[in-house]
Amino acid sequence: MLKLFFWLLLIANGVLFAVNRGYLGATASERHEPKRMAQQLQPETLTILPPNSEKLVTPARAAEQAAAAEADKSAKPAADAPAAPAPAPQAEPKADVKTDLKAEVKPAPKGETIACTEIGNFNTVEARKFEAQLTSLHLPAKAVPRSVQEAGSHMVYIPSQDGKDGADRKAAELRRLGIQDFYVIPESQTNPALRWAISLGVFKTEEAAKAYIGQLIPQGVRSARIMARNVTSTRQAYQWRGIDAATKASLDSLKAKFPNQEMRSCTG
Repeated sequence: MLKLFFWLLLIANGVLFAVNRGYLGATASERHEPKRMAQQLQPETLTILPPNSEKLVTPARAAEQAAAAEADKSAKPAADAPAAPAPAPQAEPKADVKTDLKAEVKPAPKGETIACTEIGNFNTVEARKFEAQLTSLHLPAKAVPRSVQEAGSHMVYIPSQDGKDGADRKAAELRRLGIQDFYVIPESQTNPALRWAISLGVFKTEEAAKAYIGQLIPQGVRSARIMARNVTSTRQAYQWRGIDAATKASLDSLKAKFPNQEMRSCTG
């Protein structure tokens, strides 16, 4: 029995010796140091650090600081809750603001006034209608009525110059300018201002007479005048002085109800 045990132990030692020497296959040979070094992956990235290297100390310090921070958080009292907000400051009294606003208020500038406006010429019946509607407007400015002499016709003429000789020279000049429709007023005229004057035409309204003068000026006639003739009736006109824009607008609306009347500026 002892002999059998001796031989078994001897065989086991032999097998173990063969394994360590690599006689039984690649398994034992892989444990040889030269081959293991040759099979390393990216050995150039490995660095051997000294015992006191900062890279080894820093992680340890970071761990210590994290532990200390956790201890401080657990040690803080519940009183660390957010404090109540401070009371809002009271608003200042508004009395000063009102005072400043009153001080800044300035009177609005007055609008421009119109010196003088006139509406007319009314006959007796139209004047009564106009006055009735004017009273209903209650305008701040009062109307000033005035009488207007209405002419039956208006004559465009050239005043006399040096008697008959002057009239003849002027007539010849008019013919050279291409104007043939004129009449030399003779010396027998009852109105001395018209003796040896030259009449260029008679018109029913003053506007028509002015329009004709406007046609003569481009032709070279610049000495023509207008004279009212045959005064037949007295008309009524109304004037307002120093009125504002609102009053003028009211008068414009009133005048629109009397389309045959004229609204014009006046002086004085």
